[in-house]
Amino acid sequence: PVSSRRLVGIFLWNIALKPTAVSAQISVACSKMVAACGVILAAICLAGAGATTFPPKSDHFLRVDSADATCHGADLHHGGTTDIPKLKELCSNHEACVGFNSRGMLKRDTSVGCQDNDLSDGAELYVRVDESAVADQIGLVPLPMSASQGTTTVSLATEFTFKTKFTSEDVREFMDTATAEYFSLIFTHVSNARNSTSGITSLNIVVESTSLDLSLSTDESYKLSIPSSGVATLSAATVFGARHGLETFSQLVNFDLESGRYVIANTPIEIADRPRFAHRGTMLDTSRHYHSLATIKRFIRSLSYAKLNVFHWHIVDDQSFPLNLNTLPNLVKGAFSSQEIYTAEDVAHIVAYAKLHGVRVIPEFDTPGHATSWCTGHPEICPSASCRGPLNPATNATFDVIGKLISECKTLFTDEYFHLGGDEVHASCWNSTASIASWMKEKGFSTEDAYKYFVAITHATARSLGRKSIHWEEVFNHFGGELDKDTIFQVWLSHSTAAKIVADGYHCILSNANAWYLDYMTTVWQQVYANDPVMGISDPAQQKLILGGETCMWSETVDDSDLFNTVWPRA
Repeated sequence: PVSSRRLVGIFLWNIALKPTAVSAQISVACSKMVAACGVILAAICLAGAGATTFPPKSDHFLRVDSADATCHGADLHHGGTTDIPKLKELCSNHEACVGFNSRGMLKRDTSVGCQDNDLSDGAELYVRVDESAVADQIGLVPLPMSASQGTTTVSLATEFTFKTKFTSEDVREFMDTATAEYFSLIFTHVSNARNSTSGITSLNIVVESTSLDLSLSTDESYKLSIPSSGVATLSAATVFGARHGLETFSQLVNFDLESGRYVIANTPIEIADRPRFAHRGTMLDTSRHYHSLATIKRFIRSLSYAKLNVFHWHIVDDQSFPLNLNTLPNLVKGAFSSQEIYTAEDVAHIVAYAKLHGVRVIPEFDTPGHATSWCTGHPEICPSASCRGPLNPATNATFDVIGKLISECKTLFTDEYFHLGGDEVHASCWNSTASIASWMKEKGFSTEDAYKYFVAITHATARSLGRKSIHWEEVFNHFGGELDKDTIFQVWLSHSTAAKIVADGYHCILSNANAWYLDYMTTVWQQVYANDPVMGISDPAQQKLILGGETCMWSETVDDSDLFNTVWPRA
């Protein structure tokens, strides 16, 4: 329920910003956090302000009512405008500015005295505050890039509705689905409160774009305005930004038991938000343990509650090959059983379901290592029956299978990126298999050369079929700058490798195991929260090459029964 998701959000912000004050609460709140499955520490870092690099303190302002104060700092100078957003920007960019009033006067440090009564003539005062004050009072996770608020609690009218101004039928259908979902998440009680037409009567949603394209470059920004009465407004460039705005709105609504009404505190509220990083995800491994479609869909929903936008689907590995492909029907013989598989229709359903929740699905087919399950259905692509991996680089049959796999999967997975793995390639089977050893000798290849040869072919195959590649860190370590510059490398071994990747002009995703591998059960939330993707990178141009990051849920020790209390809240 949304109340549980909100409880966890406020709790996590408190422990993140004031750890010593609440450390004793952790064990008490643990069960509530596990049940919520909706807000997470890494999401704070990726989707919002970040762990060690918060948005500028100057981005946050609180609107002060006349009852709260009479003097808030001496006049600095007039801003030349009475436009509130412009005044926020002017004050943000002036180190000495502590706030402003709606007459346009910027204010400086109160220690120098007071020159006027800011509110005596009805002017509104906006005071610059520390981000922790906004987090504590607004209680949003992740913290929005810019927020201001007042002090008035307002009810939602009995007949409150979502109203969408749509630019196409596709946008209407998307937003109808989203608003129906959030209506059920917000209104979780049967209320006997007296009918009321006062308060907030509707949230009017405006989506500018007709496009439903979801990619690395999608604009996910939104603006949310909640007055103290009347109509709240949500505007976004795309439906995906609008979904984030609905999530924010849902976190602001609380059920008031005494009145039996749904209320929003601290109005009027003005929020302008956008993600800090374009790629914010969690990887789920469905090879070591099979996860049902229902579990995967619940997993996707939980990502959206934290404003994460990537489901990295590590579908196959050594243990099983659960994907049933029409062009390669023998591969699924590597599944645990005929019941523990995903059909092409299942995949298409998951991809469409994820998109409705603003989540991209990026499939991973790890090769040449981590692929011995392929050998059950296609023994000809493996070194031998007794030494089954890595996949055989010496036969064209291997690359024929990979080509058919990518060709069919590009019709199922619509994202422009495929993850082709490339990690942990232990080549002893290549040396011990006579046919491969003979081939390497003929080519003048070492096992390192054979590894590069394999990756180069699979990378080129994906490109020829219209897909860009993501590879694990080892591929960069071995290839250096030899692959196309639109290749993305995912760091898992050492955070420091990220700086080398971006210095070489490549994009990078961070997943360093010591902080963001969720199967490392001894990793505490402080490590997760402090893992800033741009740590150690000072060049702004290189920082932009850090696309974001992913937590990784390897499934050796989790199945459907304990997946969510392992993933959340750390993910």
